[in-house]
Amino acid sequence: MNLNRSSNPVLSENIFRKSGVAADSSQVMTVKGTVNKIFIMLLLVVLGAGYTWKFMQAGNVSTMTTYLWVGAIGGFITALVTVFKPHWSPVSAPIYAVLEGLFLGGISAFFNAQPQFHNIVLN
Repeated sequence: MNLNRSSNPVLSENIFRKSGVAADSSQVMTVKGTVNKIFIMLLLVVLGAGYTWKFMQAGNVSTMTTYLWVGAIGGFITALVTVFKPHWSPVSAPIYAVLEGLFLGGISAFFNAQPQFHNIVLN
């Protein structure tokens, strides 16, 4: 059994071979750039979640459910696009963050509204 083999396209040998070659030597990865992008993506997730959450608080469950499904299906499609076209990630990563925020806000609001899980998210 070889533990280095995987059928996951993200972990394929071809991806790791390409990762060591820089297309443009003027663009180097820095800790500051990485931290900035993490905070931008986190902000987009929180904004998307807050946007969906407000529909549940207003009692508009059908709109919240629509955004939940748009976030779930759209996030899955965006993740697949990013896996197979990694050079699109500067555009697809923020889209994915917003869509996952929509999904997380909707699913959190849904569980928070259940009587047996009341205020589970806020706790």
